Amino acid sequence: MSALVSRLVASLLSVAACAAQPTIRAIDFFAYADVDIDGLRNNLPIRPGDPWTSETNQLLRSRLEELLGRSPSDVTAVCCDEDGNWIVYIGLADSSGSRVRLNPQPTELLELDADLVTLYDRFEETVRHAVSRGDGLVSEDHSLGYPLSHDADIRGLQQRIREYALSNSSRLFEVSRKSSNALHRGIAIDAIGYGLHSADQIGALTHSALDPDPTVRNNAIRALSVLASSQVELQAPIPYAVFVDLLASGVWEDRNKSVALLSKLTEDRDPGLLEAIFQRALAPLVECARLSWSGHAYHARIILGRIGGLDEAIVLAEAWNSAFVDVVLDSIQRSRAR
Repeated sequence: MSALVSRLVASLLSVAACAAQPTIRAIDFFAYADVDIDGLRNNLPIRPGDPWTSETNQLLRSRLEELLGRSPSDVTAVCCDEDGNWIVYIGLADSSGSRVRLNPQPTELLELDADLVTLYDRFEETVRHAVSRGDGLVSEDHSLGYPLSHDADIRGLQQRIREYALSNSSRLFEVSRKSSNALHRGIAIDAIGYGLHSADQIGALTHSALDPDPTVRNNAIRALSVLASSQVELQAPIPYAVFVDLLASGVWEDRNKSVALLSKLTEDRDPGLLEAIFQRALAPLVECARLSWSGHAYHARIILGRIGGLDEAIVLAEAWNSAFVDVVLDSIQRSRAR
């Protein structure tokens, strides 16, 4: 298996909508603190409108190291906007002073059953085939608390993953926490997302949200987002502190997935959660809200609107507009000055 499945599937489903030779729509920075973004941007070897290739990626990383005197925390090209163009996200975080403390690297020689690995291989191949048929974005139903594709072949394999997870939860929990193999940890935590809804499930997913491997983290946070957006009754609250801190991560997927989860968790406008975001992560949230493409900025703007106390209908309608960010920040400033 070439990659951890949940992250790969998300990429494959998006790539179906992309052009054969990707074109860069925008280049956005995050976690930039005191870096002169305009000066950095002017010295990059790429511009919007240029093609994006693996060679472009390496050239960009090398130039960033020259300009920064260190490696960027992330360089990710994300597919796609409504026209099939890619957005390049460059993380500039310096690890010193970060509040994000990842779990120690697990060390035990634990692996999953070959049957489950084979099942995920088939799952990956089935998704690839669906994309190659030109089916476009294969949508999912999250109402049951785990993803079920509307594509019959993919859904059948997801149901088999669910059956395995229900019968082998102890093994999945053990591998997700203890295995030194990131690939197997990633499969395990993805499968846990299909398992029995319980406090243990939420605990395992939250633990893996701080895994040292970014793809394992991605799988865990995505599974929690599916749970949070489902119609099932959660057996325990999803602890939000981890995801508030991950808003300041120097890795794009940590931020993107945490924003999506927190947009669900803030729907009831819990004052403790909104205050925690304001006190601990307002600056990175604003960075996310100011991203060039509204498709990636929308959920951050929704969270800002809730912090600002704006009416929910107005927030949902206006968050597509980039000017909404300044409106909300003005509202927050005025309300805090009272």
